[in-house]
Amino acid sequence: MYCVAVCEDDPRTAEQNKIAVCRVLNGRGRVQGRDYDVEVFHAATPLMERLTANSNAYQLLLLDIQLDGDDGVEMARFLREHQINASIIYITDHPGFALDSFPTYPLEYLLKPVDEERLAAALDWDWQQRHIRPKRPVMQVGSRVIPLDEIIYLETSGRKTAIHTQKDRIEYTVPLSKLKEEFQKQGFCLSHFSYLVNLAHVARVERDALTLDTGESIPVSRRYYQDFMARYVESLK
Repeated sequence: MYCVAVCEDDPRTAEQNKIAVCRVLNGRGRVQGRDYDVEVFHAATPLMERLTANSNAYQLLLLDIQLDGDDGVEMARFLREHQINASIIYITDHPGFALDSFPTYPLEYLLKPVDEERLAAALDWDWQQRHIRPKRPVMQVGSRVIPLDEIIYLETSGRKTAIHTQKDRIEYTVPLSKLKEEFQKQGFCLSHFSYLVNLAHVARVERDALTLDTGESIPVSRRYYQDFMARYVESLK
């Protein structure tokens, strides 16, 4: 079920936002209680407690930026730091807060009263992202099929390529130079002329090295640093 939380300290506005969400989803043929649900919170703390207890409780949050005694953007930062990946739509009276909200990767930033066409476009996009499952990209190495998301990084190994997964190191007869163009379309990036890294497995980047979620350290060369950082930041969004 697609679960939406509306967090707004003014009860009337909260109800209006809930009705707008329901009107959009009902207009797409979705049924409340079967396909989706909407819950209203009038303060940040109960919503944060719910998401801390269950990070998947909601797929979408409609957050007022200026809650009574709370800051919606600060709340969103807390949620992102705790790996809560619900989409966020900010709703506010004040356009000046938009820049502050960017680090929390909002789906949309709406001014009150809500523009229902923009709300509908954001809901449609988010619904599709969560309900359309793309095919899982793979590569064939001999008789073995390896999903690309299981590859941590690729490394030059003489005239071959070493493919590193969490469990294996697999020798592939094709050199890295002939793989890099296609792999960079699939979420990989060169950190060094000998290393092609899956950005989804990068935990931390420093000036001359990066740390993977496996704990391994990979060199970052001066030549590739700026491009790698740009691609890495974009992948976080």
